[in-house]
Amino acid sequence: MKNRIDLSDQVVMISGVSGQLGQFLVNEVLISGAKVLGIDQSLEKMNKIAKFYNWNKESILLQEADIRVKNEIEKAFNNGLNHFGKITTQINNAGVSVFEAWSDRKEEDFDWVTDVNLKGTFFCMQIFMNQSIKSKQVGSIINIASHYGLISPDPKIYTDCARRNSEVYGASKAGVIQMTKYFAVNALNDGAKIRVNAIAPGGIVNPWNPQGEDFQKLYSQRCPMGRLAELSEIVGPVLFLLSEDASYINGHTLVVDGGMTAW
Repeated sequence: MKNRIDLSDQVVMISGVSGQLGQFLVNEVLISGAKVLGIDQSLEKMNKIAKFYNWNKESILLQEADIRVKNEIEKAFNNGLNHFGKITTQINNAGVSVFEAWSDRKEEDFDWVTDVNLKGTFFCMQIFMNQSIKSKQVGSIINIASHYGLISPDPKIYTDCARRNSEVYGASKAGVIQMTKYFAVNALNDGAKIRVNAIAPGGIVNPWNPQGEDFQKLYSQRCPMGRLAELSEIVGPVLFLLSEDASYINGHTLVVDGGMTAW
């Protein structure tokens, strides 16, 4: 990161630690001085990632939980609260998708995406907000949405890529954007002192599981900046929204897509 933001007074709850964006988020939040409550479904996988990045065990608590199950999130949240004494901010990063054609969509797959992306995000926000009202904790929430919550994928760019973005993924991320606005208004009205914002990333380069060459070329032609995003270009805006520099930003979705949604 070029310009380091100081988050040393924060304890950040981050879901989806094992994902491409999630692990980079955790790493940069830790480097910025915050402590982290990290949540994902596999503790074994999180521990391997922690070893790879050499995360300081005193600065991070990893908890295994399925965000679709409210009592698992409550248990993980309370463990983090007891361990660190406070949780000031939350990044709802966990998300899933399916990639078959819409005509082949199975009910269980549709439910899986909406349960994780919408219901799981809601549970995390609800638990954090209720605790913040109780403790009068001031802080913020960042929801990871997608530019596909604002526009539809262009089918012409998926020529050699099996990971076609689905109707249910876009719909769920549009729902995340709407919930961001809802909580930004209604939670404050109900006594929470929490700002709620979202990041809507565009396509991100995946060095571990590269997208097809044709997809990268066609996506880049479709994007005004002529390329996919680097992970650091998504994480930087997240850190900004967590910081005091964003203290009057609330209910906003910051689109980080190289201009893709501008045309």
